[in-house]
Amino acid sequence: MRPNENNQAGFTLVETLVALFILAMVSSAGAALLIGATTANQQIQQQEAAARQLDIAQSLIRQDIAAMSRRGIRPADGFSPSGNLFGEAPRGEEPFLRFVRNGWLNPGLIEPRSNFQSVQYVLRNGDVVREASLRPDATNGTPVSSRILLNNVETIEIGFVRGGERSTFWRSDSGAELGTLPEFVELTFVFEDTTRFTIEALSGGRQ
Repeated sequence: MRPNENNQAGFTLVETLVALFILAMVSSAGAALLIGATTANQQIQQQEAAARQLDIAQSLIRQDIAAMSRRGIRPADGFSPSGNLFGEAPRGEEPFLRFVRNGWLNPGLIEPRSNFQSVQYVLRNGDVVREASLRPDATNGTPVSSRILLNNVETIEIGFVRGGERSTFWRSDSGAELGTLPEFVELTFVFEDTTRFTIEALSGGRQ
């Protein structure tokens, strides 16, 4: 007797729909896990990039302040008084910190320049920018190297300490002795998300 061909094993419509539903649920769960892992990885990369940015910024700022020199800055206009340190809370896009640093290496005097370099820090559109001139007595045509150190900065608090006294403003005359430079400089960067980042650095005037 031949088996009835209409009785061959197979999936019913209900079983097929149930299987498709289970497959869709598993796929959705897998997609959610994949998206979560990708998002977490992006967050980790962003945090690592932010940490590297903070580390580079504080390293450069500390090195500059530690190499601070009492050599004066001759203004480009030729009329304004010279000085060796200008610092105060940011006002517009004016530099909030400006001075001459020593120790810009020039082995064998390969380049036609000295070891001194004029450095200034500016808060511009939320970015903290380091600007270094090729020569300490810069003119309008002197090449300037600019580098953005920090982003999304709302404001900056600055302090100068000398002999136990603290000031939020500093302007030194280049003809004065080394004692007119601060021993210690403190910079607090307040970000747009209210996070605060403080850099404390001993200066070249601490001797």
